[in-house]
Amino acid sequence: MDDDGIDILDDHTWEVVDHCDGPIAGVCSRRRSDGAVACAGYRIRPADAAPEYMLLQVPSGSPHCPLAWNLEAMGM
Repeated sequence: MDDDGIDILDDHTWEVVDHCDGPIAGVCSRRRSDGAVACAGYRIRPADAAPEYMLLQVPSGSPHCPLAWNLEAMGM
């Protein structure tokens, strides 16, 4: 994925509710007070992403930035 960040989408309407420019030095710069990343519980749409990243669901409460995920290592 490139450096254009991601759109954060409502899980039901798929409307853009936020945008994130991604991690800084590998760490989410937009963690919530509960430690979860800002996109946790939402779908994301990275700019210029490979098809396997389109409309990816970020688990609720996830502390890990999905831009740092290695989907190839997970078999995707």
